[in-house]
Amino acid sequence: MTRPAPNAASGNSAASGHPDSASFADEAPRRFEGVELIARGITACGRSGCAFSAVSLDVPAGGLGVVVGQGGSGRTSLLLALAGRLRIMAGTISVGGHRIPGAGRAVRRLVSVARAAPAVDLDDELRVGELMDERALIGGADGDAVAETMDLLRVDAPAAMFVGELPAHQRSLLAVALAAAEWPSAVFLDDADRGCGAREADHVWWGLRTLAAHGCTVLASSTLVPAVCFEDESIPVFELPHPTQRDQIAFGEE
Repeated sequence: MTRPAPNAASGNSAASGHPDSASFADEAPRRFEGVELIARGITACGRSGCAFSAVSLDVPAGGLGVVVGQGGSGRTSLLLALAGRLRIMAGTISVGGHRIPGAGRAVRRLVSVARAAPAVDLDDELRVGELMDERALIGGADGDAVAETMDLLRVDAPAAMFVGELPAHQRSLLAVALAAAEWPSAVFLDDADRGCGAREADHVWWGLRTLAAHGCTVLASSTLVPAVCFEDESIPVFELPHPTQRDQIAFGEE
């Protein structure tokens, strides 16, 4: 994977207004038990062709991994497949030792998908407080847990505000906080910096790194390699081919 020079507009943390990256592990007690994520040669196809083909990746337990791909590259479908929510037709997935095919239910218990639109997304027409109540009813995350993860990620989303009124980076972080409030082993976020400028994107990736620093395995996607990957080259980056290139890959080819 080739990492081009980072966007100079990102600046340092103080200038950009996002939280200090040096404080990743200082925000709250480590409460997550992350899991290793492994995929080998996985392929998923639908009526219109292959969503992605022959993808392999490794993300360590409690690590942050980044999937990069343009629209139509299968980015969203890949995250859903790795979360046990989309069937694969070739290859194998292991999440915390649970293998797909075969143990999809166990994988779904371990992985919380924060966003993978349109299958999983926040409702613009709901208020933040309503989403918090909904998560408590459906996901079992109580108010204290939601408040704790929102504080950990420095989410600024008043309960009375409609989700559609939130800045893009706060919407992304709110989605992650709600998913993390169930204390899963892994959290996935598609299109992490959607609609964000450089400074706002830095804030989102700071939040994802913070979550990983507290033990949760995090897998997030973007259309471009984020600046965080230049700051920390230990972060694994998995680039998906452009759709026109992907369609030329022979079935089962690595």
